[in-house]
Amino acid sequence: MTCLVLKKTVPSLRRLNDPFIMIKPVTAKTMSEIDRKARDEYGIPASRLMENAGLAVAEHIISELNPFQNKRIAIFCGKGNNGGDGFVIARRLSQESPGSPAVFSSGEINDGVGCARDNYDIARKEGIPIFPLTDFLSAGCHREKFSAVIDSIFGTGFHGELPPKVSAIGRIINGMDILCYAVDVPSGLDATTGLASENCIKADQTITFGFPKTGFFEKDGPVVCGKVIVRNIGFPEELLDKYRN
Repeated sequence: MTCLVLKKTVPSLRRLNDPFIMIKPVTAKTMSEIDRKARDEYGIPASRLMENAGLAVAEHIISELNPFQNKRIAIFCGKGNNGGDGFVIARRLSQESPGSPAVFSSGEINDGVGCARDNYDIARKEGIPIFPLTDFLSAGCHREKFSAVIDSIFGTGFHGELPPKVSAIGRIINGMDILCYAVDVPSGLDATTGLASENCIKADQTITFGFPKTGFFEKDGPVVCGKVIVRNIGFPEELLDKYRN
């Protein structure tokens, strides 16, 4: 699995471990095209990409927080595919340390179908505690007990302003002295333009998939993304090569 670590201030072209391989950021539209081609032209199921994405983030966090046992992790999951990644993460963290993750979900997963919904159902059946997003806002949440938070609410499709409940979550997380990981894109950031909504969740690290996004390095992007880590979650190298130059 290819891994690329980017600092906040970097030139527009990114260099992989191999000094002769160059990688540049792509827009959200281009990343969506890559996702579609992986499914339609290479036959890679969306469920496999989601599983790989969640596992890549989970394994990174487990290694970062070593020893991971007895760590308490709050995972914030949205209704779409980014939220589906979050449920995969919760499953893996629970395997590593039962009782570690607590999921705060923004509601029922899209239309009750698809791989995001499947991972929501699996997480529930495995006994992972799933609470309404608003529970994190309550005085009885004991937020101080968490070792880290994982933002898996909105992905590359986000633009505009955060919904009020998510904005309130962002305000609280940004005011906490706690390690924050963003899944693919910090919630509230336009992945193409780099414009951040009010109370966009500020990550210490953003683990993104396939390519870094142009918005990570424009306008508000460097402030809210923190360190950017790129993972290949199963996209064919032949497909990625078409977008590297």
